[in-house]
Amino acid sequence: MRLFKKNRSGLLLLDLTVSLTIIGFLIWVFGAIIGTLAQNTREVALRYQLNNFRMLLMLYKELKGYYPEDLKVLIQSSHRLSRTDELIFNDKFLGSLEQDEHGAPLDAFGSRLYYDSRKGVVGSTTKGYENW
Repeated sequence: MRLFKKNRSGLLLLDLTVSLTIIGFLIWVFGAIIGTLAQNTREVALRYQLNNFRMLLMLYKELKGYYPEDLKVLIQSSHRLSRTDELIFNDKFLGSLEQDEHGAPLDAFGSRLYYDSRKGVVGSTTKGYENW
């Protein structure tokens, strides 16, 4: 069998090889682009998630006078203004957050959130994002 001889289907072995190489290259390029987009999306989600938790902790402290002992308390409780008894948000507000088997909230990368109840500091435990 010679390299440039047509087979029964009419395709050359070289045509098939070139076609598969081009398809493989395109899959590799689009895979890299999709991976980068997914990483960027998780980073944006983490930034918003941490910002929301930080604002929520400030609101909790303003309403109660102290920070919650852990983030599970923040997620599982309803919060009302003390003067008007108006509901600010209920437990369903944060109930859709992804949580681990113990009910602790997870960040956009699937790692547990760090929380210091003395200072009211919340952060990510994902490697490379600890200082966000």
